[in-house]
Amino acid sequence: MIWKLFWVLCFYAVSAYSSFNSLSTRSSNGLTDAVTWDTHSLFILGQRVFILSAEIHPWRLPGNPDLWGDIFQKVKANGFNTVSFCVNWATHFPTPTTNNTQGDFQAGTYRDIQRFIDEAKKAGLWMIARPGPYINAETTGGGFPGWVGNIAGSLRTNNAVYQQAWTPYMTAISKIITRNQITNGGPIILVQAENEYSASTNNNIYMQAIIDLYRANGIVIPTTHNDQHAGSTGNFSPDKPGTHVDIYCGDSYPQGANSWAQVQAVYYSNHVANAPSNPLCLAEFGGGFLLSWGSGTRGGTGYEKYSNPATGLTNADYAVSLTSISAQTATILNIYMLFGGTNWGQTLEPTVYSSYEYGGGISESRVANAKMNEMRLQGLFLRVSRDLLGATLIANGTNYTTSSLIHTAELRNLDTGSAFYFARHDTSTSTALTTTQITINTSSGKMLVPTTGTLTFNGRESKILVTDYVFGLHEINILYSTAEIQTWTTIGSTDHLVLYAPAGQTGETAIKLTNPVLNIAAFPNISSRFADGLLTLHYVVGGIQSVHIQDGNNSIVVVIMDKPTANTWHAPVLSRPGNFGNFFSIGTNDSVLVGGPYLIRTAEIDNDTLVLTGDLNGTTTIQAFVPSVVQKITWNSQTLTASKNSTGIIVATAQSIVPSPAIPPLPALSKWKVSGSLPEISPDFDDSSFVTADQTTTNYTNLPVLAGDRVLYSQQYGFYGGNLIWRGHFNATGDETAITTTVQSGFAGGYSAWLNGVFLGSSQGSPSISLTTDTWNITSSMLRVGRDNVFVILQDHMGIVETSTNSGKEPRGIRGFAIVGSTAKFTLWKLQGNQGGAANTPDTFRGYLNEGGLYAERIGAHLPDFPDSAWADGTPLVGGGVKGAGVNFFRTTFDLRVPAGIDMPVRLSITPSAITSNFRAQIYLNGWQIGKYINNIGPQTLFVLPAGILRRNSTNTLALSLWSLDGTGASIAGLSLVSDGTFETSFEFNDYVTPDYATQKASRPVPTTFTAM
Repeated sequence: MIWKLFWVLCFYAVSAYSSFNSLSTRSSNGLTDAVTWDTHSLFILGQRVFILSAEIHPWRLPGNPDLWGDIFQKVKANGFNTVSFCVNWATHFPTPTTNNTQGDFQAGTYRDIQRFIDEAKKAGLWMIARPGPYINAETTGGGFPGWVGNIAGSLRTNNAVYQQAWTPYMTAISKIITRNQITNGGPIILVQAENEYSASTNNNIYMQAIIDLYRANGIVIPTTHNDQHAGSTGNFSPDKPGTHVDIYCGDSYPQGANSWAQVQAVYYSNHVANAPSNPLCLAEFGGGFLLSWGSGTRGGTGYEKYSNPATGLTNADYAVSLTSISAQTATILNIYMLFGGTNWGQTLEPTVYSSYEYGGGISESRVANAKMNEMRLQGLFLRVSRDLLGATLIANGTNYTTSSLIHTAELRNLDTGSAFYFARHDTSTSTALTTTQITINTSSGKMLVPTTGTLTFNGRESKILVTDYVFGLHEINILYSTAEIQTWTTIGSTDHLVLYAPAGQTGETAIKLTNPVLNIAAFPNISSRFADGLLTLHYVVGGIQSVHIQDGNNSIVVVIMDKPTANTWHAPVLSRPGNFGNFFSIGTNDSVLVGGPYLIRTAEIDNDTLVLTGDLNGTTTIQAFVPSVVQKITWNSQTLTASKNSTGIIVATAQSIVPSPAIPPLPALSKWKVSGSLPEISPDFDDSSFVTADQTTTNYTNLPVLAGDRVLYSQQYGFYGGNLIWRGHFNATGDETAITTTVQSGFAGGYSAWLNGVFLGSSQGSPSISLTTDTWNITSSMLRVGRDNVFVILQDHMGIVETSTNSGKEPRGIRGFAIVGSTAKFTLWKLQGNQGGAANTPDTFRGYLNEGGLYAERIGAHLPDFPDSAWADGTPLVGGGVKGAGVNFFRTTFDLRVPAGIDMPVRLSITPSAITSNFRAQIYLNGWQIGKYINNIGPQTLFVLPAGILRRNSTNTLALSLWSLDGTGASIAGLSLVSDGTFETSFEFNDYVTPDYATQKASRPVPTTFTAM
């Protein structure tokens, strides 16, 4: 009965709150009132909401689409309420089309956008759709399919041919967005038009065409634009003339790679200058930073370096950046990336490598790191501090504090009087230890706080101090607090306020009350003073302490934690009936407070029981503030022995189900089979099935053919990624002395050349070079005079460059070729990429971007159940590998046998060989190409074996292509499986059984075994 009464009270409270908000002056696009806005924030269904969004891309988690749910639940549990997602045109429309607007959104694959949206809604997350057409996102072509570069004229303009290209895709994705927008019961609240785009007269026409297509297909939610110049240009702002979107947003990565740049106060000034009628929106704010080929050194020093305290990009120091954004009144904030995932197969573009971890809060292995603790603290605060959403920046500078080293921004809600003081070191790179006091303005006048002691800023530490902050069902007024607020909630009929600060620091919190009665005898580090209607608490922070206060009929619990303890506490949402019943931002502050678990996925109260599901990283003591009727706790359906301690917290121990020693033991990788995989270098190889490269014109007019009478650009022949094999035929006269080639592969690309099966040499590649010109010397012994001679190039395609400019296009292939010393000419060029190209790939499940043109890939040797019994025994390690220049292909199998209820992320670790050894390897797990390793460039040596693709309860097939670019051959120094931890989990993992060789062999060449090279 008490619990039912609580629901009724909450209903009336939130109804009053929503009514207050609905009376505010709000703007809309005239198409819907479900999402509106004023100069401060968005309103969703009439209620102010701080949009704390996590950028996640559906194609970058290629395994079982169930795993989207795992990521979304982790996002929600850590304080976020929204997911922003790009849609990759290249994955849905592999070939040109003018009349098919269906595209490829195959259910059960990474292309199943409807499933992606459904999983987000199930987790209780709003969504921001960013379909392009151009998305950037460090993916091949910036999201453009490879064929788009072939069209006449410029891209990202009002070019009619370009518009004809994007219209079918944008029509298809618009229809998906329409049926999933909030007005149709879905979670999508905003839609972005284009991405990081600059304005001109023609471009305005292009942008207007995109917006018009949205509206024609039923999208009524507000449109957004992402200005890559931190919101400084005002392009397409509703406050500027010409074509405009509804919500104008900035884009900023202030820290860059491995640096702590000054967090400048430019966002607010840009906002006021360019979009004052909008809330301050950052459509992309760096949640880390991308790394490129050759970053750092080899040996696991890629994204792992972000965990280094000196850089601070994955630890709690990241708070300096995040709080600085809130301090400038931003209320729409999207963290790019929160989960970066993997650039598997040919989905990467040339400035990034296989891992796209990004230094994000959730690792590529799906493990939430230390940064997520900080994000959760801020997210929980932002979701309950709605007065902040209507606040105005009053002033900022170093004059608020007694130390000029501290910078403060004052935000004040002019309607309610509450204020927020955001304080940090004036120089955000500072690691100094600074003490100070701060002057605040309150309803009781100006004050210097704390009144006793000081505030401490230890290095990259920031604080948000509040004044006249109202919380709880009983609308309690906090006059000020020098400790930060994590969250508040009403449990039963008691208002709970959670405060935190670094361990050992002091705090001071003053609360307006009438006649408080409290007992703090159990906590000697807390003292109190009550005078003139103000209860002031002084305390030294350490562990968890709680103050129970009775003020007339009002019951209050003030919980004080040190920051490490606060990092283990959660405020899971209690779901309610209705379409958006698990969305925190619509309804009441319905949550409980739970400490201990690594992750809480769901929470509900069932009569006298707190029902929790989630993940543990070991045996864990669970503590919770719950209604008085709750006496029991279940964890992942197991009833725990629970008791309530003297402070009213219910306590139970969840024993880890992970046995000792840890399970399962990771198997060694042995019993490899090997076959040669470059038969094409033989002059007698039959290439009649290869594509004849005979085109003589190109639309890549900005990068024309440099030499030769043929256009040898792979995009023009339907191959958009992966290894390419070129075979040039000529009749030798005997006078030939060399062949000169200019090859464009993208950054870190390389290629090898042979004449009549004789190795000529390789271009080894460089992280900063996309195009190389090389001369390959010929001796008379190599030639077949008077007969057909075959010149072969094996090229590593590094992905299609992002089209970041309006007209920029860049081909992949041979841009110039010539025979030196002879009148002989190439009479025929043949090209092979992935089997079937983009139009006729045999693997319609994984898609055309999964494979390249190596012989082993074309015959399906990377797939499970490929018949390799005739292959020789061999190893890619020392003693095996490749004996000369060329490619060998290796296969092995292994079993894991992971029990139900266990999540064990696994990676493949490659021990680098000597840096002078020039070789490249591609990694395939159960048919999926999940990584590319370049020994002489690096840095990546750890490759995630994605859960779902990695089979827990059936045999796994691991395959490697090993390409030596040296005549002396190459081998891998070491290969092993490593785990990123073992977690007990409520998430249900299933083996993602995708098509094997048997389902595709009819569409592939009959396999032939070749002697290993």
